[in-house]
Amino acid sequence: MRHPAIMFRLPPQVLGNVAALAGRLDTSVNMVAKLIVTREIMHIPVMLEEHDRQLANMHQFLRELAFWNEEFLNEYGRKGVAAEAITEKLDEVTAALDAIRDAAFVRPSTYIADLIRNHDERPVQKSLRV
Repeated sequence: MRHPAIMFRLPPQVLGNVAALAGRLDTSVNMVAKLIVTREIMHIPVMLEEHDRQLANMHQFLRELAFWNEEFLNEYGRKGVAAEAITEKLDEVTAALDAIRDAAFVRPSTYIADLIRNHDERPVQKSLRV
C-alpha cells in the first residue's frame, strides 16, 4: 500500500538550493526534502529534553524564590496584602510551570526510525552519486 504524499511549499530561494543539491546528488527534489525533514525531526527528542531541563531549572528557581520570600516575611514580620500577593503569584507561576512540564514530557517513539528502517530494507537500493 502506498503511503500518502505530504505536500508543503518552499520559498523560491530555498527551492532553488534544494533543486541544486538534488541535481548534484542525481536524485529528486522530493527525496532531498524528505531526507532533510527526517533529519530535523530526529533532533526533536533532544530539543524536548533540553526544554524540560530548562523548565526544571526555572521551577527550582521559583521554589527557592518562594522559600526565601516566605523566610524574609517570617523573619521581619511583614504579613500584608503585598506579601500575600507575591506569594500567591509565585504559587501561580510554579503551578503553570508544572503544567507546562507535564504537557511537554518527552514520550519515546520509534515511528521515524521505523519509517527509515522500512525504506532502507527495500529489496532494491540505489546509491547516490557524489
